[in-house]
Amino acid sequence: MDYLTLKKHVTELAGQLSDRPLLARAVDSGGRSFSLRLKRKSGDWADLVVNLDSPDQGLRLTENVVELDRNSSLVRTINRLLVDSRLLSVELAGSEAEGRFDRVVSLHFVVIDSFFGNRSDYYLFCELTGRIADVFICDADHKILDRLSRTSNNLIGAIYRLPESMPLHNPFTTAPESLNRIFAAPAEEWKNHIGALSPILQAELSFRLKTCSSQNPAETFCALLAEVLADQQAYVYCRDGKLKAISGYRLEHLQSLSLQVFPQINDAANWVGCNIVLPRRLADQKKRCVDMLAREVRQKQQLLEDQHNLLTKYSESEHYRHHGDLLVANLYQIKQGSRFAEVEDWHTSALVRIELDPAKTPAAVAQRYFNLYKKSQRGIAEVEKRLKILGDELAWLREQLWLAETAEQEADLLPDLIKSAAESDRHPNHKGGKKASKKEDKSPRGGRKRVDFKPVVEIDGCRFYAGRNARQNDALTFQLARRGDYWFHANDVPGAHVILRKAEGEVSETDLHRGAQLAAWFSFARNSSKVPVDCADVAHVKRIPGGGPGRVSYTHQKTLLADPSAAAAMLSESIKTT
Repeated sequence: MDYLTLKKHVTELAGQLSDRPLLARAVDSGGRSFSLRLKRKSGDWADLVVNLDSPDQGLRLTENVVELDRNSSLVRTINRLLVDSRLLSVELAGSEAEGRFDRVVSLHFVVIDSFFGNRSDYYLFCELTGRIADVFICDADHKILDRLSRTSNNLIGAIYRLPESMPLHNPFTTAPESLNRIFAAPAEEWKNHIGALSPILQAELSFRLKTCSSQNPAETFCALLAEVLADQQAYVYCRDGKLKAISGYRLEHLQSLSLQVFPQINDAANWVGCNIVLPRRLADQKKRCVDMLAREVRQKQQLLEDQHNLLTKYSESEHYRHHGDLLVANLYQIKQGSRFAEVEDWHTSALVRIELDPAKTPAAVAQRYFNLYKKSQRGIAEVEKRLKILGDELAWLREQLWLAETAEQEADLLPDLIKSAAESDRHPNHKGGKKASKKEDKSPRGGRKRVDFKPVVEIDGCRFYAGRNARQNDALTFQLARRGDYWFHANDVPGAHVILRKAEGEVSETDLHRGAQLAAWFSFARNSSKVPVDCADVAHVKRIPGGGPGRVSYTHQKTLLADPSAAAAMLSESIKTT
């Protein structure tokens, strides 16, 4: 978004947020973006999204932003300092009068202490400057308290300064003679002298200079600026489904591209986010996550195959003990220093050729065979234990793979789980891959961050919740759920954890069957007609020590047969009611 379009957009946002909404909290929303959840004076809710990622870098006011279950340092600082603050203003941080045409937006917040009534001012400076974009939170003196990225030269603890640039000519007040002198230079030097002349505006000016009959560049430029200021619509230009530009004015040099017209820039930004950027980002993230999980599954399968081969090898060790027994029974006739012994097998009456070590006595060789047999038996027990662990890990990974393949939004994807799971495998005493904090150690049912879950279905006083990834499953079961709630999971297939909570009264068989139907729907067996689903009180569901998020063991369960299609009807009816 170029300077002139951003200027128009900031004016729009300032008008839309003139009621000074209350900041409820900040949440991460994927990539280098976060959302400020605002409560309007009307009681409605809105999300002001600050996004540093291309191609839709900028701000936009929207609703129902998907919340991730992890927060950046900046978001945590915002929640610590600015919760319950008022957003007083949204404006450009630069001064056109001083020749500053910076794509930096300043958000001014005021916090009033509820006890003493003291006022504290804070600022969010959003540098929307392409690859070196960043966001800073500053106090009243513009001292930087935290930042989102590490791309700009402003450091934490220093006083915030706008990006360094030379003062430029104001294109709205500069005399035509001065503009013509500037335009007499090569086109690549124009931006070093004229403010607000973004690459896209320069491309439009160059196009019009080539196609119009006027030989006066200043006249053409002033006419273009007048058209820009007068235009009250927003334009989105795309090519082959990819965004090329969001503009607050018509771009004739892009007239061959696909065009969408909107009444406001904010509407255009929201359309781009919902229809172009978020679906593409979801597809990219899903592919990355699925590829990582598929690679882990292949590695586990190879390990499992190796262990099966080892088990086969150890299982064929019975001949070691038999050879030892035959040697012991025939010690009297085996000569010292022989390389082999031929003795009669009392099972088959056939001669058996047994290799010997000439440097050892026949009795020592017999003992060696007995030791090999004992070692193989110990190996069988160890391999069977490894097979159980690897089988559980493989089942968990397959569940994560299925959840990633069926993810409907970025919040459902957790590629960082792979790294933590791999670290856990390399360090078996290191539970969960990362060292748990003291707070987490003290809370056996605690987790990373409390996720605010919304029920997928509410019916007959029951609320049904479903996790859509490993960490959501873990948070549902061990943070949200409590004793007396019911836990559901499809038997022996990948699927989501489903929690049933009833505010009042006893849970009926009908309620349990509804929970089983939802668990069957949110599972790999969705297309089956009858799915066995395990159901248990949450109190009987435990984490597997050292396992990944969402890996559980449970007891006192009962198995219900459920039809997933019944859950589909239930979910569609719930959406209609909402």
